[in-house]
Amino acid sequence: MEFTPPPYSLNSLKQIHRALFSQVYSWAGEVRFSAISKDETRFCSPERIAPEAAREFTKMGAVGWFEGYSRTDLVVAVAESYGTLNVVHPFREGNGRTQRILFEWLIVNAGYSINWELVDSEEWVNANIRSYLGDDGWLAHIFDRCIGEPITESEAL
Repeated sequence: MEFTPPPYSLNSLKQIHRALFSQVYSWAGEVRFSAISKDETRFCSPERIAPEAAREFTKMGAVGWFEGYSRTDLVVAVAESYGTLNVVHPFREGNGRTQRILFEWLIVNAGYSINWELVDSEEWVNANIRSYLGDDGWLAHIFDRCIGEPITESEAL
């Protein structure tokens, strides 16, 4: 999937989800209409998905999609926003993969590389649970490991 620059919105997530899963799910790219949870984690009520997503995308847009952020500030900001959008969980399945692509675009647009291969799946799940409980520090630790150095002009070409 090719990089798409900001602005981003719930429609961006829907487009990514459709591109990833249209061959698997007839409902790919459609926001869920039923309540879902995973273990003790209850995700956003369907009627709150659009307004909660809009609030987080508005917040990211207001700060310029993290452009110009130092690496340290970027790590903290993307961890907080990722955790918030993860609770929104707009789709029945495939939220994590969809959201990681969007955040890869955010990070690259901010001028940094990212390597998701440095994430252990169990650690990732636990960090998302901790974020749900109000502690984005675990997600920040993972983003700190995965976000690389600034992308140089020669790398961008």
